[in-house]
Amino acid sequence: MRLRRAEAAIDGCEMEHDRVPSLGDDRSGQRPEAGATQASAAAGSWLTLAVGTAAALPVIVSTVYAVRVGWEPTDDKGIIATRAYDVLTAHTPLVGQYTNASLITDRPTHGLGPMLFWLIALPARIGSPVTMAVSMGVVNTLAVVGTVALARRRGGLVLMFATALATVVMCTSLAGESFHDIWNPAAPLFPFLLLIFLCWSLACGEYRLLPIAILTASFVAQAHLGYVAPALGMLAIAVAGLWIRAPRGRSLVRWMLAAVLVGLVCWLPTIIDQVSSHPGNLSLVARSATAHVRTLGPRVGARAVMHTIGWRPWWLIVPATRWDRYNDVLALPTLVRLATTIALLAALAVLALLGWRRGRWDLTAAALIGLVLCLALGAVAAHTPVRPVLASTLGYTLWWGSQCGMWVWLILGWAGWIAVSRRLRLGLPRRAAAAVTLIAVAVVAIAGAAAAATEKPDQHVALYRPLARIARRLDQVNPRGKTVRLEATLDGRTQPFKAAVRFFLARRGIRVLSEGALPRNGPRYEYYHRPFQLALDLTDTRRPPRPGASLLIGVGFREAGAGHSVFAWSSPAPRRRAAPRTPAGR
Repeated sequence: MRLRRAEAAIDGCEMEHDRVPSLGDDRSGQRPEAGATQASAAAGSWLTLAVGTAAALPVIVSTVYAVRVGWEPTDDKGIIATRAYDVLTAHTPLVGQYTNASLITDRPTHGLGPMLFWLIALPARIGSPVTMAVSMGVVNTLAVVGTVALARRRGGLVLMFATALATVVMCTSLAGESFHDIWNPAAPLFPFLLLIFLCWSLACGEYRLLPIAILTASFVAQAHLGYVAPALGMLAIAVAGLWIRAPRGRSLVRWMLAAVLVGLVCWLPTIIDQVSSHPGNLSLVARSATAHVRTLGPRVGARAVMHTIGWRPWWLIVPATRWDRYNDVLALPTLVRLATTIALLAALAVLALLGWRRGRWDLTAAALIGLVLCLALGAVAAHTPVRPVLASTLGYTLWWGSQCGMWVWLILGWAGWIAVSRRLRLGLPRRAAAAVTLIAVAVVAIAGAAAAATEKPDQHVALYRPLARIARRLDQVNPRGKTVRLEATLDGRTQPFKAAVRFFLARRGIRVLSEGALPRNGPRYEYYHRPFQLALDLTDTRRPPRPGASLLIGVGFREAGAGHSVFAWSSPAPRRRAAPRTPAGR
C-alpha cells in the first residue's frame, strides 16, 4: 500500500521548471505574449546568475584572499606550475602530475593526462604567480554557477535554491585553500560537482550538453586518478539515458560527433605517450590498479561510504584539519551512522525503482548516479594499498566525498519535496512567490558570506612573503639564459621552497637541473651531469653548503608556532666533466 502511495505521489509531476511546484509557479493557464516571454526569460537568467554567484561566494572570497596574501606555488603546486610553463614548448608534458602509484609500479607513473597543465599554462607565463590561483578560482566559480543553472533546469526554483544552499554548506567541509588551489586533488572538486549535474541532464536527454560533459569529465579524470571511477560510472548512466531519452535525428549525431572531437583533443597527448613510450603511462596506471598488493579492504571502503552519507556526513562537518578523513575511515562507525547509511542507500534503490516504474527517468537517473558515486567512493578507499605512504593519501583522495554526500541528500530531499507538494498541492500567488524568491536569494547570499567568513588561512601562507623576497633577489642576480644546478638541504617545513624556486627560475628562461628531478618534473630538469654555469643551494642553516658559496639571501618565517629559516647560496660551476648519455623519458 505504501509503495502504491509513493508511486502516486511522484506520478505525473512535470520536470520543466515552470511546471514543478515552485516559488514562482504560474497556474493561470494563459499563454503569455512574446515580449512578456522574453522579459521573463531574461529575468530568470539574472535570477539564476545571482543565486549562482551567491553560492560561489566562498570560492570568490577565497580567491580574493589568495591575491591579497600574495599566493605562491609551493611544494607540489610548484611542480604543477613548472609543468604548466612547459606547455607549448619542445618539452610539452603528455601526462599528468606524478602519482604515488609509482611506489607500486617502481616506475615513474603519472595522472592520465595534462589538461590541468593546459588550464594554467597561460597564467604560468603571464603576470605574477597568483594569476594561476585566480584562474582556478574563476573556473570553480563558473562550475558553481553552472551547477545552479542545471539544477534549475532540472527541478525549477526549489531545486535551484536547495542546490545553491547545499553547495554553500558543502564548502564548509573543505579547506578554503582548495577553492583556488592548483594542486591536482583539489583542482577538480567543483568541476566534479558540475559533472554530476551534467551527467544527470544528459541522462534526461539533454544531448547538447554532451561535448561540455566530455570536456569536464576528461579534466576531472586526468587531474587525479581518484576521480576516474566516479567519472566513468556517471558517464555510463548518462549514455544509457541518452539512448533511452534522446530523440533520434541529425542533431543528435552532430552533437555526438562534436563530443567525439572534444574527447580526441583532450586525450590526444595521452594516446601519443602510450604509443611512443615503453611502457606507456596508461599501461603503468593499469599495472598499478591490477597489482597484487595488500589493500585497506572492503571494511574501510564501507566506512568511507558511511562517513559520506550516514549521519553526520562529511559534507555537513567542518574538519579540524585537512587530513581528518584518513583517520575517520580507520575508526569504527557508530550505530546511528550505520543505520542511516543503510536507510539512505535503500531509499536510493527504491527511488530508482519507482522512477522506472512510473516513467520518471529523471528520478531513476538521479538515484542511480547517487548509488554509483557511493560505490566508486567505497572502491577507491578499499583499493588503496595499506603501505603508510599510500594509505595516508585517503586524507585528500576522499575530498570528493563531500560532493557525493551532498548529491545523495539533495536528490532524496528533492524527491520528498515532489511527493509532498503533489499531495498537498502547494502553491503561492505571484506576488507572494516573488517575495519568497527574494528572501531565498538573500538566505543563500547570507549563507555564502557566512561560509566565506569562516575559511581558514592557506596551509603555507607563512611561506608566501619569504618566497617573494627570494624571487626578487634571484632577479637581481640575473642568471637569465644560464643553466643552473639547484639543490636543497631542507627539513619538512622548508622543503616546499625548492619546487617554488625551480618555478621562479624556469619562468625566467633558466634551465634548472637537479638530481632526482626526472619522476616529477621530466628529463629536461634531471641533472645527468649536464654542464651548468651556476650552482644554487637552498639550506635551512646559515652554514655554507660547499666551499666558495656566497650567501644571496636569508629569509625567516613562523609556522605552527615555530621559527624557520631558508638561505639561498650561489657557487661557481666546477670544471666540466664528460656527461653520460641521458636516458629517454617524458
